[in-house]
Amino acid sequence: MKIAIIGAGLAGLACAIECERLGVIPDVFERDQSVGWIWPNAAHFLNILEREMGDIREHLREVYGLDLKPLSELRSIIMKSPGQETKIEGRLGYIYARGKCKESLENQLFEALKRTPVHFNRVADYKELSPKYDYVVLANGKDTGSKELGVWENHFLVHIRGGLVFGSFATDSSTIYFNKDYAGKGYARLAPLNATQALVGLCNIGCGEFETDRFYADLVEREGLAHLEFYCKFSMPVFSCGSVTKFQVGNILLAGRAAGLTDRLLGTGAIEAMISGIMAARAMIHDLDYKSLIEPIKRHLENISALRTPFESLDNKGLDRLMLVMGAPGIKQAIYNTGMNFTDVVGGVLKKVYH
Repeated sequence: MKIAIIGAGLAGLACAIECERLGVIPDVFERDQSVGWIWPNAAHFLNILEREMGDIREHLREVYGLDLKPLSELRSIIMKSPGQETKIEGRLGYIYARGKCKESLENQLFEALKRTPVHFNRVADYKELSPKYDYVVLANGKDTGSKELGVWENHFLVHIRGGLVFGSFATDSSTIYFNKDYAGKGYARLAPLNATQALVGLCNIGCGEFETDRFYADLVEREGLAHLEFYCKFSMPVFSCGSVTKFQVGNILLAGRAAGLTDRLLGTGAIEAMISGIMAARAMIHDLDYKSLIEPIKRHLENISALRTPFESLDNKGLDRLMLVMGAPGIKQAIYNTGMNFTDVVGGVLKKVYH
């Protein structure tokens, strides 16, 4: 069986690892000279969003064979609105590195490959590869192929600005900022990479591209971050958040972001990207229905995304009230420190109410 994988990101590398386990050596095509984004990033694997998995790291290792080492365990999340602040503590999840650093998820997956050739500096076209291979997995982290195939549905655009800063940080704690003035319907965050470096990121939804730099400066000033030493600042291409109507077109399988597997609440999708790559490998090699394998992932992400709908209607005073509610002892305990599958229970109800 001949399998081509376009993209050596999380979905593509996880797919290649699973193909190897199942006895098929694919060809992986990567347009960059190495794996990982060119800008640094930190992925938060939150237990509250993946409650059905239990401990996320153990679940990925035991169920999918992915033994991934985090930068640290996440034990504290501070959430700030313009006038309120709440702190959640517990075993909340893990912080993983993204990008080109040695510890990144991409490099950990790349090192797990044993025989698969990764063709770097190779721009691959699924239209050219599909006649030459039994299957082609489109896992390049882009929506262009999905749009060309006529299966992409766009929901909104996200403008992202970030900065790598030096300072003193608790490695097991992250801060999330909600403020309509600079984030619109999005959010900002301070995420540690280690004890002396962190990322200050803004995910703005609703403003124009050329306004984002001004909003980023506003974030830094309003949240008291100007004292930090900025090593560099970066601007990511406009990120379209959407979904697909089909996960497979002919012998072409979509995985990761190309399959629309990014939630529309916080923009997470790393876990789902890896699992979708694994499911693509199993579908191809075992002749299974890829749609059936991927539907539970899509349904779960839709439940997460449904939490965005009531959030979008809030102004800054409403965000303050939300922080008060989320910080209330009973609510805090019910959401974060019990076994309640909050995301799928509440998100499932909201999906029915608003749709």
